[in-house]
Amino acid sequence: MEGRKTLFGGRMAVEARSGGGTGVSRLLRMCVALLLAGVAAVAVIGTAGGADYSFGERRNPRTLAGVTPGGDLLLVAVDGRAPGYSVGASFEEGAAVMDALGAAEAVNLDGGGSTGMTLDERLVTRPSDTTGERPIGDAVVLLP
Repeated sequence: MEGRKTLFGGRMAVEARSGGGTGVSRLLRMCVALLLAGVAAVAVIGTAGGADYSFGERRNPRTLAGVTPGGDLLLVAVDGRAPGYSVGASFEEGAAVMDALGAAEAVNLDGGGSTGMTLDERLVTRPSDTTGERPIGDAVVLLP
């Protein structure tokens, strides 16, 4: 699957790309599960030092990852905080996006101003920070 899908009546712009089967598993120590065995199951996995997860109820930019039943990896960046373009997604809406894309398992990796996706050195999302891309300390990088 490659391309752009717009969900929720055009209020959410979603960039989605997938690659062939990968060996990625148990990569995260803490994340928010969105889909488990193909069923929406928004739940915190691991520990994050008592973090407040109420931000998951509000629409924000999101970075999502999932795996299809066939083993394809889905990486999704949901733009947000841009009325008229994309308002973002709550955790439940993120689960619905991943379900619509065919994921059997999915997690929310991060969100907010750190959400961004670059393909072939080209930024394909619209970061929500007014200054553009946010400096980050970690990233998911796929190499040929």
